[in-house]
Amino acid sequence: MIDNFLFVGLPYITLLLFVGGSIYRAFTGAKSAFRGVEATARGDFYWTTRSTGFFGRASIGPAALCLHWGILTLGVAHIIGFIGGALSLADWVDVFRWVGMASGVMVLYGAIWALVRRLSVPQVRAMSTNEDFIVLLFIIAIAGLGLYHSAIRLAWGVSYGAGTWIAGILKLQPDASTMAGAPLTMKLHVVTALLFFAYFPFTKLVHAFSYPFSYFNRPYISMRRYVALKR
Repeated sequence: MIDNFLFVGLPYITLLLFVGGSIYRAFTGAKSAFRGVEATARGDFYWTTRSTGFFGRASIGPAALCLHWGILTLGVAHIIGFIGGALSLADWVDVFRWVGMASGVMVLYGAIWALVRRLSVPQVRAMSTNEDFIVLLFIIAIAGLGLYHSAIRLAWGVSYGAGTWIAGILKLQPDASTMAGAPLTMKLHVVTALLFFAYFPFTKLVHAFSYPFSYFNRPYISMRRYVALKR
């Protein structure tokens, strides 16, 4: 019963919230002053990130680079692994194994660094919201469980079951039994990821939908050093 909910019901709930919630938020003022549905809307006032780059600038670089590039690479690696698992392509699964492990380390490192920065830099801590900490804790938990399964337990081959499971969901023929034999750590990894994506539309992470498209036509930003302004 619990497997049916976690691996049949929860994925569809997550898809509904992830897609529907993102679209709803993009065309309404859901997290600011609600103004109804507007086709030309570009999200609410909290769509963009609350930049903390002016504070502790030296500490943001490694965290931002590892977190953003790690997540991007990890996403591509998972797609390769799921396709390889569903089609029994061993070489694709091997790519997922090693690229996923390396990018997972980057994500975990970047997320922990970002969390420590939010806690240790007074100005950044003052600007932070509960949402900022929840997002980072989600990422740390997901990356930590994945790395524990692959790098500590050295358990391979779950991609074949997971790929078949995802293919069944996309074809509207879900089968929880394909995940029944997965280790507990991998089940926790998958369920935590599903909860994270369900929460995604209600966070600042929706700014990922704006990148890189908005950068093609945005105006240049003029930066000046404070020393130069005093002259």
